[in-house]
Amino acid sequence: MTSVIAGKYKGRKLFDVKNLHVRPTQAKVRKSIFQILEPFDGLEVLDLYAGVGTLGIEAMSRGASRVVFVEKNRRVFKVLKKNIDLFEPENSKLILMDVKKYLVQVKNQQFDIILADPPYSEVSFASVKDRAEHFLKPGGIFCMEMKKEAIDETNVRVKHYGSTQVVFWKSAA
Repeated sequence: MTSVIAGKYKGRKLFDVKNLHVRPTQAKVRKSIFQILEPFDGLEVLDLYAGVGTLGIEAMSRGASRVVFVEKNRRVFKVLKKNIDLFEPENSKLILMDVKKYLVQVKNQQFDIILADPPYSEVSFASVKDRAEHFLKPGGIFCMEMKKEAIDETNVRVKHYGSTQVVFWKSAA
């Protein structure tokens, strides 16, 4: 069972999805991501491919003022809602929609940080970043967990964890 690593909800358990190909971010990877991105106080966060909410809830625990969760799988979404109801439903918005569709249809929203943890085989870093970057505030950070592969981008920071890598990209200030 996954639990919150730090912040006001440290140690609290999250509900998981059984028997689906949902891969919550490993604790050591999550810890590293949040150490790099901190502080979160007052930030607005977009959690793409949210799954059960592991990354977005960690951001809330560390002080994010608002988190928008986007998840397309109805069964996973029900578990995400159950998890959010344990924490801060008033500071959260849950959207049941395909991420690609969300990034095309939704307008006039900006975030300090975008977290993306897509199924490893579905999308590339560039395809998600290119669609999502207009959602970033100036100086905002796009962070994506993915399988280890070459990244053909400039101005990125890449951290490796076994067969996983996390790529950070900062928008112009």
